[in-house]
Amino acid sequence: MQQSLTSGKPYRQIIRFALPLLMGNLFQQLYNMADTFIISRTLGVDAFAGVSCTTGLANLIIGFASGMTAGLAIPLAQSFGARQEKEVKCHYVHNLIISIVTGLVLTAVSVSLTPKLLTILRTPSDIFGYAREYLYVIFAGIIATILYNFFANTLRALGDSRSPLQYLLIACGINIVLDYVLIVYTPLGVKGAALATVLSQAISVVLCALKIVRSVPVLSLKQYSWHGSLAVVKHNLAMGIPMAFQSSIISLGVILIQFATNGMGTTAIASYSVAQKIDGVAVEPLRSLGLTMSTYAAQNYGARQPQRILQGVRQCVWMSIVLSVFLGLLMTVGGRFLASLFVGTEQQPILDLAHQFLVIHGALYSILALLFVFRYTLQGLGNAVIPTVAGLMELAMRVLAAFILVPKLEFMGACIETPLSWLGALIPVIIAWCAAVRKLR
Repeated sequence: MQQSLTSGKPYRQIIRFALPLLMGNLFQQLYNMADTFIISRTLGVDAFAGVSCTTGLANLIIGFASGMTAGLAIPLAQSFGARQEKEVKCHYVHNLIISIVTGLVLTAVSVSLTPKLLTILRTPSDIFGYAREYLYVIFAGIIATILYNFFANTLRALGDSRSPLQYLLIACGINIVLDYVLIVYTPLGVKGAALATVLSQAISVVLCALKIVRSVPVLSLKQYSWHGSLAVVKHNLAMGIPMAFQSSIISLGVILIQFATNGMGTTAIASYSVAQKIDGVAVEPLRSLGLTMSTYAAQNYGARQPQRILQGVRQCVWMSIVLSVFLGLLMTVGGRFLASLFVGTEQQPILDLAHQFLVIHGALYSILALLFVFRYTLQGLGNAVIPTVAGLMELAMRVLAAFILVPKLEFMGACIETPLSWLGALIPVIIAWCAAVRKLR
């Protein structure tokens, strides 16, 4: 169902839009975690470490694709808020073509470079084969990932955050079943887990596409005369590329830390991977509120309601801060138990390191909460420069941690790397937001 965020009480609209988005993001995490969870319980710790150490590389490519489609949806959301139906259709068609071309290029590049990238990252020889087999299949199916993100972000730009959730729930259930069947009952091993992910993602693509064709009249192309426009492509890429770059920078930072932790051995790799997966789920409520502000700001910017944007941001900041404190306490109290769900209670060295990671991150979630709200709001307003600058600051902090802090502090350096990057990214974002507030007023 399409939903305008340009009327009604802001906090209610934000929560109403964010809840399905949160559920979708959580199930997206579950989608990704199902592979490693079943692998750890059926194929052993080495296979688990092999698949887990691919997270950075997979997210580098897939994050670029999903970030780009989120950026492409911003001009569409602005046109929808301004009730410019013809422009909505124009952006939709151009974005679809851009997404398909990007997916094909990323597939060719990532598959061909997989062994070389794993070698550069110093992937240990005992888990190298697992990592390579898993990535080959994941990268071969990138087109399904980018098309799902394209259709889902298009629906969200129109205010519909429920339909992508419904289709993701279906795909997640299929993924878990296929994971178990292909890992346990076939000789595919880790390749079976990757294949299950790709196939279930393809199903979600078909469901989203059918929803748009059948039930979203504003995107209907009947009697619509489309003409390719280089100006529209440039305009949309000006929003899509910075967000893709931002997502890739985050993943590149994870790769740098993975490079550093790979030198510590399998225990450190497993600890970092387990903690990172739990942390990824924990921050999804904060991320969902931030992503909501991108659509909220874009629609209200198109509708020329600056005061409503400021009111929504204030209310979202308070909600995010309260939520970050709760999540931090949850990581402190329950982090060890959550880690034991992946590796069992007997892996004490892994549990100790993973809990240390989660306590440090949880204590600093409030920084991340502010970063999400302000950065995504700026993107919704069409500001592509500052989020890119913030991404560069984030990368600089991760480089500092990977090559200076980790060698000196070992696993503790890996624990403080991500919060340090949050702080580095928040500084330019806060400055830019203060400038944006003056303009909006």
